[in-house]
Parts: sequence; structure tokens; C-alpha cells
Amino acid sequence: MENLKRTLEQGSVKNIEYTFLTKDGREYPAELSASVIKDSSGNPTGFVAITKDITERKKAEEALQASEKNWSNSFNSLEDVMIIINKDYTIENINDKGLQLLGKTREEVIGKKCYQVILGVDAPSEFCPGKRMLKTGKVESADRYMELFGKHFNIKSSPIFNERGEIVGFVDLMRDITERKQMEEKLRQYSEHLEELVRKRTEELLESEKRYSVLVEEASDGVVILQDGKIVFTNKKGPKIVGYSRNELTGVPFGKLVEEKYRQLVKERYEQRLRGEKVPAIYEIELIGKTGERVPVEVSSDLIHYQGRPADLIIVRDIRERKRLEEERLKLEKLAAIGELATMVGHDLRNPLQSIENATYYLNNELLRLPTTQKTLEMLQIINNSVNYADKIIRDLQDFSATKNPILKKTNINTIVKETLSQVKAPENMELIIELGHLPRIEADKDQIKRAFLNLAINGIQAMQNGGRLKVSTKKTKDFVEISFKDTGVGMSKENMEKIFTPFFTTRAIGMGMGLPICKKFIDAHNGSIEVESEVGKGSTFTVKLPIQ
Repeated sequence: MENLKRTLEQGSVKNIEYTFLTKDGREYPAELSASVIKDSSGNPTGFVAITKDITERKKAEEALQASEKNWSNSFNSLEDVMIIINKDYTIENINDKGLQLLGKTREEVIGKKCYQVILGVDAPSEFCPGKRMLKTGKVESADRYMELFGKHFNIKSSPIFNERGEIVGFVDLMRDITERKQMEEKLRQYSEHLEELVRKRTEELLESEKRYSVLVEEASDGVVILQDGKIVFTNKKGPKIVGYSRNELTGVPFGKLVEEKYRQLVKERYEQRLRGEKVPAIYEIELIGKTGERVPVEVSSDLIHYQGRPADLIIVRDIRERKRLEEERLKLEKLAAIGELATMVGHDLRNPLQSIENATYYLNNELLRLPTTQKTLEMLQIINNSVNYADKIIRDLQDFSATKNPILKKTNINTIVKETLSQVKAPENMELIIELGHLPRIEADKDQIKRAFLNLAINGIQAMQNGGRLKVSTKKTKDFVEISFKDTGVGMSKENMEKIFTPFFTTRAIGMGMGLPICKKFIDAHNGSIEVESEVGKGSTFTVKLPIQ
């Protein structure tokens, strides 16, 4: 009250806050306004006081202060930088995170232009979202990315409106995304590294697959995969072995390609592998080629998984050449045996045969001076013929086993044919036809060729015991001269045709089976060939081809 009194002495007071005490001792805030009452002489005679309870206002002020404090605490405790900017680009407020970023005090920042403080430039950028929003009055998406002070920020600008809905400023919320950017960069580098690793690995796999593909495709053996007994894959070699195309084999049951006598064996081996039993790693069978040819092959099989399903992997090796070489080896062994036989026979029989021949000659001369019967003379002739035949056998053996090279001289083949046929005695029931074409002279061994022609002519005559026709003809074809011996005899089966050039093979009761092998040997020595066509009951044709050069 003393304060109030001193104040009233000054004339009046307004809105003085003080605390009232109630009768029960409670306090409440109040606001006092008072004026002094004076008399006509101007002397104070009293005062008029108005008291107002301001409890609610005090509560509102305290709430506002608390709210402002809370907002300030929240504002400054944000992990993101927040800057409040008016429409003149002046910074009105900035939180502690922003001051920390800028390295400045609040006094150094508040009231300054945002573009000067943050960007260090003299004017706002044309790309500034705040500038566009202030200019157009329209809110737009204002997220953007910037690098500031060595860090990465994602900045979002939001407008501030007045009570009339006008934009009077904006708030920039700057989020530090440096760690995220660094992580993104690491992820990018890792991704690039991973992509490079994947690329290299893919290239390696492709290269490996390519090498595998080339290895399989270009393999010298057939590679076949079976599923449910059918061919689902084959490399290039597989179809070539049996003369089919790849498309023709796809989907075909493998058993259809196996020679019938081997099918049960193949089936049993397959079932044994399925049961896990041990089976021979490699075994031989025969396949049926597209032309019907029986193809000897060597197969090995194993169980695999192909495209997620069990399958049978079969390696097929064509062994025709090996079989041929084995046959050649057997022939060479036979030749070696024949050579030994010829040497032995020539040594052991030539002398006795010569003695028999001399004795026969002596007896023939003696019997001319003595009375004798026709039967005796016939017996002596039989002995003489037998000696000549035995000598021919020895000569054939020696000729076949000998390695004598032909002595080549310019020769007229037609002349050799005539000389050969002049030595052949054809029976009365047989017709001999000769058709000679115009031939060039060629390099040949006359004796060997004549011997071959003589064997072919005799072979044709012997095939026509009941009579027939032997036609011998010559002609020129490209780089060869051809000599054909065609008879109308009994002919040969296909099976016998495959054996006729094998030493000691013969279908006749008389003969050793050396005539045709000797023919082939002499013709082969001239780099020529001999071909045979025959049909049972209709005769045979032997065609000799000799090269002109």
C-alpha cells in the first residue's frame, strides 16, 4: 500500500499487478487501476480504485510461456536443421543444429539473408523453391538435394501463411543424409563390384559352357542322352555313326537302333545300373544304320540328371575302322602263315613233283616203243595233269605271299585280253564274246595283269558248268580303263560276295580259293580296283579298273 500511496501522489496508476489475500489466506493475482480525487483547490481528498482478477490471464500466460519453452526446446533439440525465413529471405529463427552446422552464433545469423549465410551468394537462385512459391503464390513440391559444408542434405521447403492465406515466408528443413549417401555410395560400389564379379563369373560360366559345348559337339565319339528310353539329346557325331540327322533321332527309342541280338543285353545292363549293380564299363554291340548297315560300336553308359530328371548318358564309339584294322591284321597273319606254307611247300614238294614229272615223261617215251593200252596212256596223262595242278598251287601260294612290286611298262590292255583268252579253252556249250573299246596305253606289269585276267576268265567258265555265255569287254571311263568279265553262271549270295577275296575261301569242290585273292593283290598293286556284281542264278560280273596315269 505504501507503493500505491506513493504512486497516487503522482496522480494515477494503471494496471498494477499485485497479489490479494482472501479471508481464508489464499492468494490470487489482481490488476489495479486507480485515480486521485482532488478538491477545488487541487488538494487530494481521496482516490478511486478498480481491481481486476487476472488469475485466468496469468494461467494463460504461464501456459503460453510453457508452450513457447516447449516449442523452443523441441525446435532446438531437432536432429535436423530448421530455418525460418520471411518473404524477404531474412532468417528469423534457426535452431541449434543449424548454428552448429554454420559454426556461428544466433546473433550472427538472425536478420541475415539466407542465401548469403548458407550459400555465400548475393541473390537467391532461380531454382530456389521458396522464391518460386513467393512469386507464384502456389505451394509446390520442394524437396531437393544439396551438398553444403562437406555434407549431404535433403532439404524440404514448406510455406508459411498469414491469416489471409498469403505466403509470407517459408521453413527450410534440412536433413543430414551424409551417412546415408556414404552408405549408398558403398552400396553402389559394392553393387558395381558385385556386378563385376557376377559379370566375370557369368563370362567364366559361359566360357566354360562354351568349352563344354564345343567339347561335346566336336567329340570324336557320339554323346547320347536317354530319358524314358528315348533319345533327348545327341551331339553331331551320334547321328553320323548311323547315318541319320539329329532331328530324325530325337525322340526315337534307343532300342530301335540296336541290332536285335543285342537288345536284351542292353536292356539288362540298363536295369542293372538302375539297381546300382556293377556292370562292365565298356562293351560292344551293333547298331542298325539308316541304310540297314550293321555298325559295330563300343558303348559306355552312366546314370545322370538331365533337366531335373534321371537320364542315361551313353558314349558311342564307332569301331568300324578298328574292326577293319583287326581284319587287316588277321589277313596279315594269314599272309605270314601262307608265306611260311609256300616256302615249306615249295621246298618240300617241288623236288618230288619234278621227279614225278620226269618219270612220267620217261614212261611216255618208253611206252611209245611198247604195246600199251589207251587206259595206260590216260592214267599217265592224269599223273601229268595232277603234277601241273600241284605246281600251280605252289605257284599261287608263292605269288600271293610274295611282296614283289609290279614292273610297269607302257602296255596295250586289249592285247593282254586277246592273249589271255587265246589260252582259255571254253567248252562247246559255252559262248565267248569279246568287245574291245579304244583304250590308251597305260603303265602296267603285263605278266601280273595277264595272270589276273586268266584267273577271272577261268573263274567265269567254272561258274557255268551247264553252259552259258562269257562276255569280256573293255572301255575308257574318265581316268580309268575298265575290263569287264560277265558270265551267266550260278551267281553268288551277298554273304559269299563279302568273302570271295579271302584266301582259301571257295564254294567249289575243286580249288584252294586262291585265284581271286591273287587277282585282287595284282590289281591293288597297280592302284586299281576290282568290283563284283552278282545275283544267285543269274551270273556274276567282275569289273577291273586300272588308272591311266
